[in-house]
Amino acid sequence: MSLLLEKIKDVFEVQILSRILDDYKKYHLHDFKAFESLLEKDKQIECPRCHCSDISKNGKDKNGTQRFVCKSCGKNFNIAADTLFFSSKINIKAWYAFLECILNGTTVAAACTTAKISTVTGSIWMRKIFKVLKNYQDDIVLNSPVFIDETYVHEDASKIEYKDEIGKIKKVKKQPRGISRNKICILIATDKKKSFALIVNHGRPQRMKNYEICKKHIVPGSHLIGDEDTSLTYTANQMKLSREMYKSNTEEAYEHLEPIDQLCSRYKFFLGKHKGFKKEILQDYTNLFIFMENEKNITDNLFEITIKLMEMLINY
Repeated sequence: MSLLLEKIKDVFEVQILSRILDDYKKYHLHDFKAFESLLEKDKQIECPRCHCSDISKNGKDKNGTQRFVCKSCGKNFNIAADTLFFSSKINIKAWYAFLECILNGTTVAAACTTAKISTVTGSIWMRKIFKVLKNYQDDIVLNSPVFIDETYVHEDASKIEYKDEIGKIKKVKKQPRGISRNKICILIATDKKKSFALIVNHGRPQRMKNYEICKKHIVPGSHLIGDEDTSLTYTANQMKLSREMYKSNTEEAYEHLEPIDQLCSRYKFFLGKHKGFKKEILQDYTNLFIFMENEKNITDNLFEITIKLMEMLINY
């Protein structure tokens, strides 16, 4: 790039290329020291092979990163071994920029552009985020009153099931009408402080699967507010839940079900931003959405939420 700048005589082109070079250096110059300081803060250093803590320093690599050697098995390693940042070639500023964009609701492609990384690297980083958030919803428990509903997401085009119908001229293949196995059912609920959203099944919700989800995430005896859904009757009886039900698409429903309707709307908007992913990782994207929703209820400071997710990645 520096050689190219020397050959170009046009001042405007030199300014543009210089800015591109500065941006690249900002996010790609090696700064493992920043990672190292974050990793050392909460991590007890141990051997990634035998997990022995009897280790000693063993010089530094060409980038100045401290290396260690295990006295038990002789393994050489640095502090990033066995973490999501092992062998990372991109510095911590790019990670912050990428995470901040994702948590702000941008697309992965836009986040990659901001962090000056390729879309391939971006997809790898998304998988790392999904790993960290895989069990995020396990400990979420909602207190009364709980607003609850189901929402549906279309299955991938390659997995859509058709049925044969006789048309006016010939036999044609059509998708089944209404809620069929071509739609994925997600149970979504909120108590205005915390929320959860979990895949139930394909097609109409099954009462036993709803019950299995609710008994883990809703306090027994709570008050449920939702539409006239019979799939939750069994859950309400088993958990001694009181229910407040409204007929869908009525003025009364719009007035009383606003928290859950707004949550479903934001969820659909979020998925629309990330359209094109395989539905086999739908729960991963859903976990990310719930993380964003719950953290925004705690603080509206995007930087604090980004730091929290960064710390989760480091401590994973």
